[in-house]
Amino acid sequence: MTRLKSIQHTPLSRLTWLISGLLLLAGCGFQLKGSDTENGGARLDGMTIQLISSQSRSELTREVSRALTAIGLILVTEAEDEAMLALTLQPEQFSQRNVSLTAQARAAELELTLAADFTLVQPERDRIDARATIIRQMLNDPRNVVGKTEEIRLLREEMRRDLAAQIARRLSHSLA
Repeated sequence: MTRLKSIQHTPLSRLTWLISGLLLLAGCGFQLKGSDTENGGARLDGMTIQLISSQSRSELTREVSRALTAIGLILVTEAEDEAMLALTLQPEQFSQRNVSLTAQARAAELELTLAADFTLVQPERDRIDARATIIRQMLNDPRNVVGKTEEIRLLREEMRRDLAAQIARRLSHSLA
């Protein structure tokens, strides 16, 4: 009695299953975070932009500069007038509010909000005024003040990076 080789154990069938699985995954629209190439990324390469900020040395301005460079835009200084685009960045606004209270009427949960207004000026197009906002919630331990302060500092840094990425995404989508 001869035994038929199982379909699942041959190297060719494993390769077939692997290829069909990859094709199915690619066909459903899955893509890794940050690998969005359909949004006119090639169109932004080489475009020049002037970043105007009232706080030119702020952390938000540095993060926005990094994010704009990452999507392919070339930053020019204020002395150069050859920029195709101008992005005016207003100072960031940070606020925190109590979301819930403990039985002793102390904050049990906080909501942190970081926002910034920005304006994009393009030649031969309407000016775009927009506001980017990031909101995070955190649990509060009233007995650990030092830990809370450090956690808020770390969350603010993360929120600032997310805010800069949001501004860059909105800019690339409005240019596409």
